[in-house]
Formats: sequence, structure tokens, C-alpha cells
Amino acid sequence: MKIGFRIPGKAKEVSFEELCRWAVSAGFGAIDLASADAGQVQAARAAGLEIGTVDLAGTRDLISADPAKQAAGAEAARASIAATAEAGCDKMFCVFVPEDHSRKRCESFEVWKETFPAVAAFAEEKGVRIAMEGWPGPGPAYPALGVTPEMWRAMFEAVPSPAFGLNFDPSHLVRIGVDWRRALDEFGGKVIHVHGKDTDMDAERLYEHGNLGPTFRKSVAFGEGWWRYTIPGEGVVDWDRLIGRLEDFGYNGVISVELEDYRYHETWELQADGLKRSRDHLARWTR
Repeated sequence: MKIGFRIPGKAKEVSFEELCRWAVSAGFGAIDLASADAGQVQAARAAGLEIGTVDLAGTRDLISADPAKQAAGAEAARASIAATAEAGCDKMFCVFVPEDHSRKRCESFEVWKETFPAVAAFAEEKGVRIAMEGWPGPGPAYPALGVTPEMWRAMFEAVPSPAFGLNFDPSHLVRIGVDWRRALDEFGGKVIHVHGKDTDMDAERLYEHGNLGPTFRKSVAFGEGWWRYTIPGEGVVDWDRLIGRLEDFGYNGVISVELEDYRYHETWELQADGLKRSRDHLARWTR
């Protein structure tokens, strides 16, 4: 396995070429991109980095209630898939969060069943695989699709294409109370890409205000008071077990650090430190 990362916001303070050089010097082997930008793909490869994933466009519109937006979303998705394939990349990343956050997940799913199969078929034709992440979406509705085993079963039944699978991110499962070990046991064969992110659970805060969140204090960034996202190794995920189980399923792809941790957030120097610490922890278990 190679360890890579999604580009954090403060990294934009340096040039992409400089970021790639830093990544190699810090021991990373891959980088995720927001689009199949030819210049970035070339610069990353010239530096010795693999492209982990490229973001899939159009996913919000694909599950819109507006047929015109659905069509636009499908067109944007196909265009980004074609560009990714043309760049010689073969993995894409996506989330399915509707524009209307109050919309019920079951309603969004009914639309998704109609719009996404053709997108998956096009990706399969182009030799591209799409990895869906289980970020729940914004509260209080948490409207995203593809977050829980219940939804995964329904979505993979509706779209059984080998071009469609999971971005396995245990941090989201931990925060919503789903056993990530059991989820990996059931869906390990569907994993296309992995995010290196962890979650810390605060039992004392959970006692004080439950999962309603605090009344008299502000939660830190990337959390809701009783939980917060962390870098790997500073949360509750057993990365030795997770990586070993991925190996059982034959996974030999990229684990990309997704840096969402308030302790390593405010400056590029802090984000670089968080990325490096994440990489060093994950490297203890990867081969």
C-alpha cells in the first residue's frame, strides 16, 4: 500500500510543484486531486507520486429533484470521468449530498437509482472506478447517501457494477456509532480507496450533554463536542487491524490522509505537521 493525502486548504499557500516535492520528502507516495488537471497530474508523476483519486463532478445535481439539474449532473460526471481516463488515472472519489439538506435520504435514493447507473456504466467503459465516501453530510438532517451498511447494501444491489465501490473512511462510521470492523468484514471486497482519518470519542462530554452537543461551550472544529475527527493514531481506530483486514481482501491501493483535525489546522506548517504525523503512524502497519 502507498500512503497519500487529500490536499488541505492551507497547502494552496505553496505551489503545486513545491507541494509535490514536500510530499516525496515526507515519505508520501500518492496525492489526491480535485480534478484531472493535466499540469497537476504531470507534476505529481514527475515528482514520483501516484494519483490516488480524482474528484467526481456533478454528484449533487445527480440526486436533485429537478430533472434539468439531473441531466446537468450526469453530463458533468461523464466529462470528469472522461478527463480522468484521458489523464491515465483510474480512480475517482465522490460523496452524494443533495442540494436540499432537508430532503429525505429515501427520496434522494429513488432519484439516484435512476441517474447513477448510466454514470457507473460510462465509468466502467472508460476503465475508471468510483469510490463513494460515507460522510453523513451537514447536520441536523445528515442527508447524504452511502453512509451506512443499510444504504450500501441497497446501492450496490441497484448498481452492481465493478466500477462502483467504497472509499472506506472509518472516522465517519465511528462518529455515527457503526462498528467499522464489522462494516469492513462485510464490505471489504468493495473498497476502492481508503481515507486515513480517525475519530476521538469523549465519554465525559457525552455524559454531560449526550449527542445533543454542548449548550454553554463551543465545540472545536471538525467535531460536535462529544466527538471530533483526528489524525490517525490520536483516535479510537485500530489501524493495525484495519490495514491487516484490507490486506486479507487483497487491497493494495492508497490510504489517503484526510486532514480534519483542529490541532493541525490553522496554518500550512501545522497542516504539514499533521500530514507527516499521520503518515508516520500509518507507515507502522503498511507494507
